[in-house]
Amino acid sequence: MVTKIKKNEILFYLSYIILYISLFIGDVYNIGGLDILARYLRICSYILIAISCFNLRFVKKEFLQMMVIFMITLLYAMKTGDLYWSILILLIYNSKKINIESVYRISLRIIIIGIISVLFLYLIGVLPDVLTSRDTLEQIDYNRHSLGFYHSNVFPLLIFYLEVYYICIVKERVRDSVIVLFMIFAVIVNVFCRSRNAIIISLLLSVFVILAKKKENGENKVLYHATVLSIPVMSIFSFSMMFLLLRGGIWNTIDNFFSGRFRLAIFKMRRIGFHFINVMSNENFINDNITYANGQDLSTVVLDNGYLYIILRYGILVLFFYFFIAYLLAKKNKRNICILGTIVMVFIANFVDNDLVDYSFLPFILWAFNDFGTNNVIKNVRVKFEKIKEDK
Repeated sequence: MVTKIKKNEILFYLSYIILYISLFIGDVYNIGGLDILARYLRICSYILIAISCFNLRFVKKEFLQMMVIFMITLLYAMKTGDLYWSILILLIYNSKKINIESVYRISLRIIIIGIISVLFLYLIGVLPDVLTSRDTLEQIDYNRHSLGFYHSNVFPLLIFYLEVYYICIVKERVRDSVIVLFMIFAVIVNVFCRSRNAIIISLLLSVFVILAKKKENGENKVLYHATVLSIPVMSIFSFSMMFLLLRGGIWNTIDNFFSGRFRLAIFKMRRIGFHFINVMSNENFINDNITYANGQDLSTVVLDNGYLYIILRYGILVLFFYFFIAYLLAKKNKRNICILGTIVMVFIANFVDNDLVDYSFLPFILWAFNDFGTNNVIKNVRVKFEKIKEDK
């Protein structure tokens, strides 16, 4: 079904497409000049989304609300050099009335075109095949292929997100044949990239959807609560792992299974510390210059855990923003088992990767706040609050 785009929505979609492409470029191996291209694309997107705000028909209260939040994030950007939150606020307000299915369709098509383009450039020799090793003390064989992307984990995770987007678009109309096709793609890509976590998550998602599809849609309290609690539980576990790891034993074994993610995070934590709101600049956050446990000198520590990245980069309070997103998504889809399970899988994927502030998670943020001012979620919260007051 093709959705007709209104004239006042064109600027939003253009800005979203350009921003999404610019962020996708960040996952491609930089052969020189790509980072400059991505920067200009982002600037172009920022201008378009700002212009788009003038076409919005806000009531006075809503406009003031947007401006206050935007100015707060802009002050943060001036201090840190990080414009992500300012642009995100404008995107959220501009996408409140658009068709969220169109956002997922656009995102899916950009990833497909992007993958084809990267593989083509790799095959003709423009993009290199970077061989990587697992970040553990035991594994030293560089046998994991990137196939034109900057790391071997990127391609397998993109296959995972393509399947996620497909499920979010078709919802209960998921076809088993398409899911099986995604499983085949995931296995083939894993032969070259050897991304253990990505293949496990992809196969778990596929099996879950095939089984869940056979059940009738209805309110599933277990999945609903799992969706709401996924981010708090994984945030607490991720945070705790940095301390439990110091005790060794089984915690060291768990960290080894996850390729030493938490051991690396400890180095970052010791330098950064914990903050309710971290106002450190991007440059200071990225530059580490530490010696890893195997004697390797690292100029920067990559946090392959979305929850630890949020805690250390932006501060503990920012996690509540994602708690709220999980709650809104669960409320919107409480009667759709496939979607709830898919959202949980996305949250699990961010336990072994960092996509919460990247392009792949962006559609979920927009979905959470889509039609935010008038949806049933807000009405239900208001009704419950008034009922509590009456009971008192």
